[in-house]
Amino acid sequence: MDIIIVLTAIVTFLNLILLVALLLKKPSAKEDNDGARERNAALIDGIDRAFAAQNRRIDDMTKYTSAALRDFSAVNERALKEMRYTVDEKLNATLEQRLEGSYRIIADNLNKVALGIGEVNKLADSVGDIKKLFSNVKNRGTWGEIQLDTLLADMLAPEQYVKNCRLHAAVDSFVDFAVVMPDKNGSKTYLPIDSKFPAEEYARLVSAETEEAARLAERGLAAAVKRQADSIAEKYVYPPFTTDFAVMYFPTEGLFAEAVKNAELAAYLNKKRVMPCGPNNLYALLSSLQVGFKTVAIEKRSRELWRLLSVFKSEFIKFSALLEKTGKKLQEAQDSIDLAAKKTRTIERKLKDVEEIGGETPQLPAEEDESF
Repeated sequence: MDIIIVLTAIVTFLNLILLVALLLKKPSAKEDNDGARERNAALIDGIDRAFAAQNRRIDDMTKYTSAALRDFSAVNERALKEMRYTVDEKLNATLEQRLEGSYRIIADNLNKVALGIGEVNKLADSVGDIKKLFSNVKNRGTWGEIQLDTLLADMLAPEQYVKNCRLHAAVDSFVDFAVVMPDKNGSKTYLPIDSKFPAEEYARLVSAETEEAARLAERGLAAAVKRQADSIAEKYVYPPFTTDFAVMYFPTEGLFAEAVKNAELAAYLNKKRVMPCGPNNLYALLSSLQVGFKTVAIEKRSRELWRLLSVFKSEFIKFSALLEKTGKKLQEAQDSIDLAAKKTRTIERKLKDVEEIGGETPQLPAEEDESF
């Protein structure tokens, strides 16, 4: 449509140029004024008709263009409506799917959260039960003793440790456990192990929310551990019936870590000859003791083996002498057997002579001095 409009404008412009050229053309000498006027009038009339025709074509083209534009707009509008509907439909479907998926995920997560809350509530109830259990000093001690008993049973043979051991006849106190430490001479020395669990002081330290509260709780825990160390050193360390130190067993690694990280408390325990041990530390200690037990057992077995070898040597010497005597007796018996065989052959020859003579009975020769 733009090309048609441009072409129409070009044709109109050419007609104008032609009209101007005719108007500017000078009449010849032969032409008179009337003829010039007629030609001009005819030319103007032709130009008017051309302009009128051109205007009609422009009007027709304008109408056609307007109609085409209207049709194009209508088509575009319908296409846009269809596209908008399709896009809206797909967007709605996608949105519904995503919303449905999101709702499912949210519902699943809410269910998981509800289950988690239920587990947390159960855990809280269990923690409450544990707190009630450990609020009693006897229960705390029993729990530590059970854990210690399990560890010793896993690491040592039943004859290598004693429960509720009385370390010395002159002492009435009984230690929770004592490891039997044999020596090369066969005598026994006990390694005392006592379980301690200052739960209140440790709980205050763990729940402390400020530095000042933590420092106070640390001092309280150190004081409680020192009191227990004094009791252990006084009641359970009696060399040479026991080792020159005792073991204070803490049933949790956290409590053990808090006890040993305090340098002043560690020095105090060392002075009292009390060794703090958590589960892992005690496991390592028992492992090293097992190596010592095996070494002592090997040395003991070596001595027994040497004694058996000595006995075997003496018995073997006796057996060699007896074997030599037996060989002599066997040789004598062999000589007697050979002599008997010789006599047998002599008798057989004489009997043969008797058979040849018939009824004559020859006298037997006198016996030789040889004996069987």
